Formats: sequence, structure tokens, C-alpha cells
Amino acid sequence: MIWSFTCLSLLLAAIWRAKQRFAHMTWWEFVIIRGSNIYARVLHRWSTNRPDPFPMTGPAIVVCTHTCSADPTFLLAVCRRKQLGFIVAYEFYNTHPIVTNVLDTMGCVHVQRGGNDPTALRKALRRLEAGAIMCLFPEGNLSGVIKNRMVHAKAGAALLALRSRAPVIPVAIHGGPRTHQLLFSWLVPSPRATRAVFGPPIDLSAYYDKPRNRRTLEEVRDEIQRHVAALRIK
Repeated sequence: MIWSFTCLSLLLAAIWRAKQRFAHMTWWEFVIIRGSNIYARVLHRWSTNRPDPFPMTGPAIVVCTHTCSADPTFLLAVCRRKQLGFIVAYEFYNTHPIVTNVLDTMGCVHVQRGGNDPTALRKALRRLEAGAIMCLFPEGNLSGVIKNRMVHAKAGAALLALRSRAPVIPVAIHGGPRTHQLLFSWLVPSPRATRAVFGPPIDLSAYYDKPRNRRTLEEVRDEIQRHVAALRIK
């Protein structure tokens, strides 16, 4: 009994001490961010090529390959910011009240599939204008996982980058579950160690003063995709 109480006390003390290093976060934000780190390390043997690649203040856009439903935790695991928002499909955003609460806490934005969603775009831009980090999976789905290749990216990240002029950080996820099965990716230990590889911010300044037409968007989209693809072979 005494031994159990001592262990519990030491655990609580360790949690409290860790929270003091993240004093800028609420307890719920701390649980989400640090819980993602523990989850990713324990279940998916997660690692990264660099610590905390995100700016400590100000906006940023993160573009990442999409390998499984647990991918957001592989980005949250390295984060020291209080929020790391994602663009999330509407049907997943409202899967369960707890899921919705977590996504709201992180400053996520839900988007309708199958076409343009100007409401989601405006919300994401407002988040960036307020200094938030927004994460996107430009491929939109996991259809490239089975064939081990990237899917042609959509232009949403390019449009956000041009309108906000926020730095764009490319990421590629190596290993991990690599599956379309939602519960499998979240609950089953990964057969391959997961590694998040972050690249330096992409310089898109050459496109800022160009006409914001379809051709420019496609060029920016392809430039972003090229940087992300280069990280897949590292």
C-alpha cells in the first residue's frame, strides 16, 4: 500500500513538473500535446529529425504526407505551441463529442469534401492572421498508401500560402501503420518505427506578386509538393 502510494505520488509530481515547462498551456491542451508525444513514442516508436520545428510565435502552414488516420499525433508529438490546428473533413470532425472538443481545443477547421469550401478557407485564414499554425494533408486522403506513392495534391495549401504569406513547412512521415483502417492505425502498434522528417520553410516569395489565378496556384501547389516529396527519400 505504501509502495503504491509512493509510486503514485512520484508520478503525479513528475506530471506536475512537466506541466510547469508548458505553463502557457491549459491542462487540457497539455494533455493533448504531451499525450500525443507519449502515444506516438510508445505505440508507434515515433522519432523526428529535429526538435520542435515550428516557430514559437506567429503563423505557419504545415504540409504533410498522409499515411494513416493517426498522422496528426506524429506532428503534435513534437510541438511546444499551445495549439496546432488541422484542416479536418467534416464527417471526421463530428465523429464524437470528445473528438469535436479536442479538435476545437486545437483550433482545427472542418472542411466539406468534394469541392471548394470558402467558409473553411476564411476560417483557416483568420486562424493564420491570429498567429496560429495550420496543418494540411494536401493529398486529401490516403489513396497513395497502398502503392507507396504520393497522390496529386490539391491547391488548398497553395491558396492559403499566397493569401496569408505565412511560412510553409514541409513534412514527410516515414514508417508507421500506413493503412486505410482507422481503428487499426490508432490501436495497433506500428510494424515499422514512425519518423517525422521536417524540411526547412519553403520560399514562395517569388509568387506573392503574381496574379492569383489557376496557373499560379498550380505552380505553387507543385512547388510545395516537390519539397514534400523530396523528404520522402531521406
